[in-house]
Amino acid sequence: MEQLDNPAESSTPSAAVELRRMNMPATLAICSTGWLIPGLGHVLIGRWVRGAIFAACVLLMFVLGLSMHGKLYDLEFDEPLHVFAFIANLGMGLPYWIAERLNLGLGTMTWPSYDYGTTYLWVCGLLNYLIVLDAFDIAQGRKP
Repeated sequence: MEQLDNPAESSTPSAAVELRRMNMPATLAICSTGWLIPGLGHVLIGRWVRGAIFAACVLLMFVLGLSMHGKLYDLEFDEPLHVFAFIANLGMGLPYWIAERLNLGLGTMTWPSYDYGTTYLWVCGLLNYLIVLDAFDIAQGRKP
């Protein structure tokens, strides 16, 4: 069995990765477009593969949630705790607004996969928030 205790073998390469920092207005524009269209923020930074993977995962999860008859929440003042579900759904950006306008995501509570679909719709919005934060960190030079 090999031992990796030798610091010369386990250390990072001597050439440090130079991190470029963008100005704040450009970073906020990238994050806004990344929120509206999942994965687009990474594409604008130049991380094509990462952006395509993020877009595919989030949009696939959104479509699966809709196909499982999950519910998209809107801003309702009757039930105060629905605001949290609305914020989670709002994380999808433009696909959320398109689905709302097309009357998709009404949710059929008697459908067997209703709970799973609703959870998928929450998680894909929350995941998109994390993807936007990742794009922010890359644009600010905090992450290689």
